[in-house]
Amino acid sequence: MKVSSPIRLLLAENEPLAARLLSVLVRGLGYEPVGPAATAEDALVLFRESLPPVEMALLDIGLDGSRDGIELAQELRALRPLPIIFLTSFADQATFGRAKQARPAAYLLKPYDAAALEHALELALVNYAAGQPAALPAGLSGPPEGSEELLNLPWSKQVLLSDCLFLRDRGRLVKVCLADVHYVEATDKYCTLVTATGRYLSRQPLRELALELPPNQFIQIQRGYLVNVSFIESIDEGQTAVVVANTTLPLSRGYRDALLHRLRLVG
Repeated sequence: MKVSSPIRLLLAENEPLAARLLSVLVRGLGYEPVGPAATAEDALVLFRESLPPVEMALLDIGLDGSRDGIELAQELRALRPLPIIFLTSFADQATFGRAKQARPAAYLLKPYDAAALEHALELALVNYAAGQPAALPAGLSGPPEGSEELLNLPWSKQVLLSDCLFLRDRGRLVKVCLADVHYVEATDKYCTLVTATGRYLSRQPLRELALELPPNQFIQIQRGYLVNVSFIESIDEGQTAVVVANTTLPLSRGYRDALLHRLRLVG
């Protein structure tokens, strides 16, 4: 399946061999690496200048220069909230105490393999979208939630990329922007989101998926179809079918009036 816009992932790793390996691994998992940078200063430049914007960050704690990966994470989030994964070979209490306050969406201990990296990236997306940080190892969880002001930052409950959905495809989470979805086709147990570049499966019934879609952009035209109104091209004379992005879809009588009422009809 073709993916038009892979997630852009900022990499900060100061060991040259590890940095090259990390770039190869994340690209092989379907992400677009930005960097790698060996210092916090270089990473901040990449973050500010990257177009399209960086959407996640994978930061080694032990960077070159005067600032480490934990300080870098705090600076990145001061510019814009995003999910952050820490890479570390440090297991001491002091380092983890600082890492906890940065509230990573996930973390990964060195050495790691491709499977561990894939799981950490997926966990970061899921945890951050849900506003829940990853659990820390036993004995490092620290004070209860809410007992430190830093554990309750105001951006922690915000949903990232609210104009996109992340759908599972071949063991990875694929970003599908709502503006690119032509229509949604439903069966009894799942839905298919149809775009110009492919068809994406969602294991939700239509009534549940509809709650994730903006009501001013999508409207139901038949029991098994939701359409993106931006792609409606025409409605047939008998008002029994709608052409959406060169595809003819059925228009049921029970949904016809609601559709026509929300369109600007002239003449």
